[in-house]
Amino acid sequence: MERGWENADLYYNLGNAYFRSHEIGQAIWAYNKGIQLFPRDIDIQQNLDISNSRILDRLVLPEPFFFLRVYRELKNNFTVQEFVMIGSLILFLEALLFMNFQFGWIRNIVVRKFIGILVIVAMVVHGIALDKFIQQKNARQGIIVDNGVEAYSGPFYGENAVLFRINEGTMADLYQSQEGWVEIMLIDGKTGWIPSDTIRLL
Repeated sequence: MERGWENADLYYNLGNAYFRSHEIGQAIWAYNKGIQLFPRDIDIQQNLDISNSRILDRLVLPEPFFFLRVYRELKNNFTVQEFVMIGSLILFLEALLFMNFQFGWIRNIVVRKFIGILVIVAMVVHGIALDKFIQQKNARQGIIVDNGVEAYSGPFYGENAVLFRINEGTMADLYQSQEGWVEIMLIDGKTGWIPSDTIRLL
């Protein structure tokens, strides 16, 4: 990892080591890194689910609307590179069929409709790829790696009030940093400042 080399198996084994050491936050961080590289790895996902169940006072949001849930599951099951590859293969197949149709090798109304369907599918796939790329580019998320972290109203101790406490393993969005502090937002909308060494960036 220090040399910039990483893969899903490495993070899987690292997560297992953290889990056995009862470092739940670090384990969840490692499993999430593995999922980013290989979203469909069942073993990593199962271990991540087990680790998430160990989070104290875990925040759980209501189930999203059906179509939104399906879209999120589809988007999370593939990497950006995989979406681009799938979309490119569809476009290649579409080009072959179009050439056959234009040169008269295959003249069938079914083929023409199938080409139209492929155009729509390719647009959807590339749209999802773009959505995921923008999300990954703009998102700054991290995992709390200490237990009982206090979130303050400002980026320093003293007069700032403690707004809430967070347990290790909780995921948070990062907004800005300042001299050893970082402003975070939890999935329930709570915001506060925590020491930067209590959260590990994904």
